[in-house]
Amino acid sequence: MKRTLCCIILTLIITPALCQSQEIKAIQQSLPLIKDSLRYIDALNRISILYYEWNTDSLLAYAGRTMVLSERHGYDKGRADALNNMGIYNALSNNPSLAFRYYHDALNLYRDIKDTSNIAQLLMNIALILHDKGEETKSLQYFHQAMHLGQSIRQDSIMSLVYSNYLSLYLDSVPSDSVQIYLGKARYIADKYHDQAADQEITQTEGLIDLKEGKTSIGVTLLKESAQGSLNIGADYLVLDILADLGDYYLKDQPDTAAAYYSQALHIAEDKKYNSYIKQFSKTLYDFYQSRGKPTQAAMFADEFFRLQEQEDKDHSISGVDYIDYAIATKELEAAKTNGENRRLIIFILSIFSISVAAIGLVIYQLYRLKQKHTHTLEALNRAVSERNNQLQQKHEFNNKLISLLAHDFRQPINTARSLAMLLKDDEGLSREEMHELVESIEVSSDAAIDIFENILQWIKKQLSGFSYEPVPLSLRDLMEEAMRPFLPVGEKQKIALINAVSETITIHADKELLQFINRNLIHNALKFSPEGSSITITAMASAREVIVCFRDEGKGINPRKLPILFNAKKDLTYDNEKEKGAGVALMICKDFIDRMFGRIWAENGQPKGATFFYALPIIGK
Repeated sequence: MKRTLCCIILTLIITPALCQSQEIKAIQQSLPLIKDSLRYIDALNRISILYYEWNTDSLLAYAGRTMVLSERHGYDKGRADALNNMGIYNALSNNPSLAFRYYHDALNLYRDIKDTSNIAQLLMNIALILHDKGEETKSLQYFHQAMHLGQSIRQDSIMSLVYSNYLSLYLDSVPSDSVQIYLGKARYIADKYHDQAADQEITQTEGLIDLKEGKTSIGVTLLKESAQGSLNIGADYLVLDILADLGDYYLKDQPDTAAAYYSQALHIAEDKKYNSYIKQFSKTLYDFYQSRGKPTQAAMFADEFFRLQEQEDKDHSISGVDYIDYAIATKELEAAKTNGENRRLIIFILSIFSISVAAIGLVIYQLYRLKQKHTHTLEALNRAVSERNNQLQQKHEFNNKLISLLAHDFRQPINTARSLAMLLKDDEGLSREEMHELVESIEVSSDAAIDIFENILQWIKKQLSGFSYEPVPLSLRDLMEEAMRPFLPVGEKQKIALINAVSETITIHADKELLQFINRNLIHNALKFSPEGSSITITAMASAREVIVCFRDEGKGINPRKLPILFNAKKDLTYDNEKEKGAGVALMICKDFIDRMFGRIWAENGQPKGATFFYALPIIGK
């Protein structure tokens, strides 16, 4: 029944019938005060769409009135909204061919005025109609157009339903690792716009997915929750679809329960006068009782079903033709006619031009070609030289900075180790405890030098290997477990808790070696600046466009004046304490690796204490 659901989503936000009635009354009272013609048309269209839930005749009446006024004033948005509402009416009346016609005409008008949100919405509605007609190839084309358009929509509230409907209809053809990505995007958008109806449909879709995967208890629970939630917000169409899903689930093993769900759905449909659903559930209950040898009970639903079937046949005969094929054929004929007229005009102009300039045209053309070729060659050479000079300048500046950082960062730990070694050599009166402290100090200095050396080796290796970025999908939680493992003994010794709070459902697209280098360095830095008995927490959040990862410690934080230059190789870094030495080169290389993966990296001070390092990598679309 996703076909009929398309009628609901055109309202974008579903409100209870009582709220609709109050809003209709308020708008009707304000109509005499509206002096602007276009605002008046918009108000009529709003009244029309608000009537969809409980008076479809009024929906059509207001849409027709709005269409006349929009034509008179040349108001394309008003015409598009009116056609949209007429499509809703015909979908509610179980006339998908006429609904398609109006949707198709509205879609063209929305394209003319560049209303991308309504374009995506209508692409989805048309896809749902095509699906119900069994035209799966065309349906998928419209769905893919809607999802592709959704990547550039700023007000993307409709995309939650696009993703959810696409999954519910074509779950078998969606790669398993993409299902959770689409659900996550849908849920994120629904929460962003506080869209209760979309939230309920996503829950319904999750329930259907669980049923398909054999998680029957979870799936049924989610469907029941979605049904109750939809009833609470007055989303009657969505309730009917969920009741149908529950009836279908119980039909085999608990037929009486299934019949109860079908009957509940029929009662709602009759109360709201939803003919398409009345027909569906009357037929379902008729077949149910007939198959169980109960003709008397079956007959109760037969008359209503055949009455609606006759009305539907009559409506379709009035339509005259299949408007889906009609719309496509009309567009093809218009395009062919336009192309033919343009072609004849171009041939005529070219003929006159050829006759008038044939004598000198060839010479001018050859001179022009020679000049253009010469100009392009010079421009290409200038660009190449300029680009090469910029690259050399950048490399020169970077190498100077790298040498400066190496000289600064290596000098201190090596000098410290040398001084301590001389102290051990010259002073024979040291106690065992003093000796142990000196050895530990030498070990810390040596480790600092080794860390810096390892970071530089990693970076040079990438520079010399002709690096080519080829991202692959990776489980972010597993990556964090792997990156944390070497630091667990240090954390345990210092009583610092390493907490991996990354969700198992988040997938990140990246080069594993580069990403793990970054993860290890950020964990290492957090350990260095964390006091004993504190904790380091790693979390992640996936949005529609990127995955953001954060490493939060409970140390003293970062000097505010250093935050803007923390990752900048062109700035001179100074150190406030011994722990900061060695971190400068590592963070610079982390920035270089993040840039290679088209991401971003930054740091912030926490409130009231600690520091948080973030990096974000883009989500790679399927």
